Amino acid sequence: MIAWAALGLLAVLMMTMELIPINRRVHRVITVAGLMLIMVGFSGGSSLPAEYQRLLGALPNRVIDQEGVLATTLGLTAIWPVESSPRSLTLLIWAAVGGVVAVSANNWLLIFLGIETVNIGVYGLLGDGSRDLGGDEALLKFFILTTVFTALAILGMGLVGGAQGTLEVLTSVGTRPGLAAGESLLLAVLLFKLGSFPFHWWAPDTYEGTPWEVATVIATLPKFVAGALLIRLAASHAFGAIGQLSTVFDIVAVGTMVVGALGAWRQPRLKRMLAYAAISQVGFILLPLARGQAAAAFAYLATYVLASLQVFSAAHALAGSHNPRREELVGAWHPPTRGPAGALVIALAAFAGFPFTLGMAAKLYSVESVLAGPMVVWLIALLVTGFTFLYYFRWIYPIFAPASPCPRPKPRRGLAAMSQVSAVFLVLLGLWTYPLLWLMHALGPLG
Repeated sequence: MIAWAALGLLAVLMMTMELIPINRRVHRVITVAGLMLIMVGFSGGSSLPAEYQRLLGALPNRVIDQEGVLATTLGLTAIWPVESSPRSLTLLIWAAVGGVVAVSANNWLLIFLGIETVNIGVYGLLGDGSRDLGGDEALLKFFILTTVFTALAILGMGLVGGAQGTLEVLTSVGTRPGLAAGESLLLAVLLFKLGSFPFHWWAPDTYEGTPWEVATVIATLPKFVAGALLIRLAASHAFGAIGQLSTVFDIVAVGTMVVGALGAWRQPRLKRMLAYAAISQVGFILLPLARGQAAAAFAYLATYVLASLQVFSAAHALAGSHNPRREELVGAWHPPTRGPAGALVIALAAFAGFPFTLGMAAKLYSVESVLAGPMVVWLIALLVTGFTFLYYFRWIYPIFAPASPCPRPKPRRGLAAMSQVSAVFLVLLGLWTYPLLWLMHALGPLG
């Protein structure tokens, strides 16, 4: 209970500090310290009064989800510019509050409220970061499409609640048409939040029109929340009324991998390439769900978030506010951008599943989980993995290409540090995979 109270108190404190003239570094320290203390509070499994336990679970796997949301938010605060408005951190904390509520909830209405709180935070960050017509366009597209899927979520909840007689998340049995339709709508909403095929169209334009730090938020926090929710709900058979669900996951996963890989190949600018690369990565999160391997899916989700924090922070440190083309990365290995350039190379290697990175171990578990399924599914997964090596190499080669040193802006210290620390973790966890195995074992049967 104390951890939940502290989380709400931090959100209120963040709004209060906007009204008080306070040093921005002190503001940042308070934010980071608050998040760390709340993480400690949730790590023990924050207990709730009996009347609330039906709404918010405290099972071990829920604790892992809660810690994942808070850890992602903590990583995002590290890359946020100190000189930015305190309003940005307030919006980020409120998005985190919504994320923690959503991944903890046992009730469709609470899940909806949590996801919408995340959306409100992202809307605010998009608007706060908009500086030109491209930013306005990104905000408008994201807002309109998200509003459409919000309406579909309300309709889905109504159908599920009407069919089951309650809005509690229950194990679904039978093939009632109303229940199947409601669950299909709710599944589509979560797939949209993840940016998966066939609901991926919003991602490239939104990423490209936003500043790097806001693009990092969109690529990590909402996707972790949606991914953790989808994995838990699929594992607890909350979508059981949908016929041929495993086939649906197979089709969506394969389509997501292929569309993301082909889209990334043809992109000339870094931010848009990373948007399509993120779409392709989501396919490997969905892949194990077709065979009921929820732990493997969550392991890939955690790996994706860590690698995304690294790749976007490294790209931001390397490019500044610019969205570079491939040829503009020539000579990036020279100082003062050598550190971020190396971190970007390691992050792209992890996305591709290169040996000795955490990405390889996570991708191995993801593909291994479907080997007992249709051959075409795991064969396409392997082909996509091989293809990603090609288009990532197209971006890695210019960094090391011989070129005379040219003046580059010095990377911001926090960004460079975050990207390089994440790079170390990706390599260490790729060499020593016990923590990933422990995570999969700790999750056990999710519910």
